[in-house]
Amino acid sequence: MDDTRRPIIEAVIPYYKLRDTCAEIPISCARSTHAFPSREAYSEQPPLSFSRSDKDEKTASDNLLSRERSVVEKHSPEARDSRRERQLDQELVWLRDPVKLADNTISLLRKDDHERALETVRKASKSVPCSVSWNHLIDYDMSKGKVQKAIKKFNEMKKRAQQPDAQTYTILLRGLSWHPHLPETLSRALKIYHSMSATNCPVKPNIIHTNTMLKVCALARDMDTLWAVAAKLPRKGAGAPNNLTITIILNAIRTVAWHGDEDLQDESVDELSIRRQRAVVQGRKLWEEIIPRWRAGDFWIDEEVVCAMGRLLLLGSTRQDFEDVLSLVEQVMRIPREGRKLSDRAEPAENQPAIGPGTAEARALGPEGATAMEDGQADFFDRENDESTSPPSASDATLTPALTNVFGRELSPTTSTSIPRPGRNTLSLLLDACISLRAIPSGQFYWGLLTSPTGPYDVTPDSENYHMYLRLLRVQRASSIAADLVEDMHTGSLKDMGVLQPKTIRIALSCCVRDKNNAHANAHALRILQTMFQAFAYPDPRAMEIFVQMTLWAARTDFRAGIRGLQAMDQGMMVLNRAGNYGGGADKRREVLQLTLKVVGACDEVARVAGDRLEKKERKWLTERKMTWGAWIGRTRRQLSEKGERAGKPEADDGVDEDGKGPAKQIRRSGRSDGDDDDVEEKVAVAAPTRRRRREIIPGSMESRVGSEKRMAAARRRMRRSGEFDFYGD
Repeated sequence: MDDTRRPIIEAVIPYYKLRDTCAEIPISCARSTHAFPSREAYSEQPPLSFSRSDKDEKTASDNLLSRERSVVEKHSPEARDSRRERQLDQELVWLRDPVKLADNTISLLRKDDHERALETVRKASKSVPCSVSWNHLIDYDMSKGKVQKAIKKFNEMKKRAQQPDAQTYTILLRGLSWHPHLPETLSRALKIYHSMSATNCPVKPNIIHTNTMLKVCALARDMDTLWAVAAKLPRKGAGAPNNLTITIILNAIRTVAWHGDEDLQDESVDELSIRRQRAVVQGRKLWEEIIPRWRAGDFWIDEEVVCAMGRLLLLGSTRQDFEDVLSLVEQVMRIPREGRKLSDRAEPAENQPAIGPGTAEARALGPEGATAMEDGQADFFDRENDESTSPPSASDATLTPALTNVFGRELSPTTSTSIPRPGRNTLSLLLDACISLRAIPSGQFYWGLLTSPTGPYDVTPDSENYHMYLRLLRVQRASSIAADLVEDMHTGSLKDMGVLQPKTIRIALSCCVRDKNNAHANAHALRILQTMFQAFAYPDPRAMEIFVQMTLWAARTDFRAGIRGLQAMDQGMMVLNRAGNYGGGADKRREVLQLTLKVVGACDEVARVAGDRLEKKERKWLTERKMTWGAWIGRTRRQLSEKGERAGKPEADDGVDEDGKGPAKQIRRSGRSDGDDDDVEEKVAVAAPTRRRRREIIPGSMESRVGSEKRMAAARRRMRRSGEFDFYGD
């Protein structure tokens, strides 16, 4: 190749030197057609000068400073605010529609970008009506528990000429009902509710606002304010009470009657009964005024109203109240009753529930209450000439003939009324009433009628319905039906419904405990226990404690049934002990510890009842289990004490000896006794010095642990040599 076609530069010249020179060096490839000077000609050229002038250096430093200054200004708060303003202006060009603005506000609030949503709505308030967007901001603050900020946004909304609508007041009152525990919640709600009645307020309160206000009063348990708000409701029209209004009032009466006030903590049982019976009469008064309007077609009753009234009746302490629950459902839902009424039966006079003027309830009401009982009833919704803040039923606790027959089944033949359809809530209510009445056939009748797939109602029960049905079976002592139902929940047609819970197992096992006189009750309890082991990876300790009670009862008549029960629990005990070693909090470990103590006590009780009738294998198994569980008890107690938490002391039925001998209790819990009383007395003398020596060693120290392990190993060697049992099973 010709030298003239070779590149003239073979060495690499740094770029920073090359950019400062004014001479341009032509660089080309070997195929270029231009003529390049030869290597010798290039070598004769004078060297290039790369020196920089002072002017160039000053220009470079100025450029560097300007770049740094621009970066600082770009990230300054003023620059960020300016960019944010420009971005908001660009966004608002496309958010002129209030619907799109509200959708954008919801999208930002879902991302928890509250500041940007607030700035957008504030800027849009100058030119766009955005009351809906303000409502979303207020609702967001209420859902986060920021009540004060929500009220400030409500005031700011009015200052920015955005008129609040009916939904704004509903959101405020509903948000206050979410936080009844906060101070001044009720006063704020009353201030907002009464401000709507002002002449300059364009939004007038409707029944939705009234119901929300009543809910705030109910949750605050302020019945005086609730009656004051309800007294201003008109009888007819847009603001007349509806089904939700009656539901809120009935539930408020029941809640206050059940929980009471803070000032009534020291009331006696009789005072509590009088207060609850007075609440029942208030509900009867209210229902007496609802039914004529419902029959006339002016009022709509749904399942919630019926169940609220029924559960208020269940607070009563008389059989009449429980009977009226069934009559109530028959009156409104047309579900026929099973059996005769209480009034149709020949009941003694003392069983007839009556709260007349001469009873303790009437005396507690004073002379005004007695006068009201004698004068009759007043209309609850007719408040035009009544300025009192409490309804007449608050001072009336008598079951007059009108109140007694308020749940009759007479209907107006010329009026078409809406009959509510029963559901799961109604099913639980009927079963609860039948349990209170001990009317088992009636409960079975209602269960079959409502849950039958071919019946007129076809109600699909949920877990709470099944729990109530199991309680009915417990009253009936039907342990066999309870065991079949639990197995059906796990492997049968109810498997896909997911209704089997630990609570279900506990109620089913309590059915077996109540049916303990049945010879097959222990077998039914074993079936339920095996179902629990198959259904849950972690057995329920409380359910196993109930099974321990069943095992102890069965061991009194047949000690081998007790051994079979303890052997059935072995699988669950291993899972619980393993879970206690490798996980779980202190409360869960303490719960398992209490269960293990009861199981060890059950082993001692079974061995005591059996006596010499125990076979060698059975005695060996009991001793082995007691030693294993006893070692776990000691280890768990030591770990809890090291963490500074006290383990619960064993209860009376945890295997404690009745004679109160401390060393004997230690021997039996550690498994060194086979249940023979003579053997225990022989070993007390040996254990007592050891017990005194242990007290001198600091608990939890390394010396204590090593000494404990050595003593356990020596005990195992002695028992293997004596042939009592083989601990390792070889």
